[in-house]
Amino acid sequence: MIISDAKGSCGCTVPDWPREPIAPGKTGEIKVEFDSKNKGTEEGSNQSKRVTITANTDPVQTYLTIKGIVKKDKAGK
Repeated sequence: MIISDAKGSCGCTVPDWPREPIAPGKTGEIKVEFDSKNKGTEEGSNQSKRVTITANTDPVQTYLTIKGIVKKDKAGK
């Protein structure tokens, strides 16, 4: 498998993927960093971000969804 691109749904979601081919029977890891700055509430708000993976697969694009709850502390940070 060759991953040619990975894109987050917004600038706050940044994927990092293996640039080298992944051989049959082997594994690879995609890391996704989410910047929660200016997101969330004191009670917590649901966040859902999508990462589009483009590879030599059928279909060519696969979608990963990252979900979580973001809470701000009482100081608003």
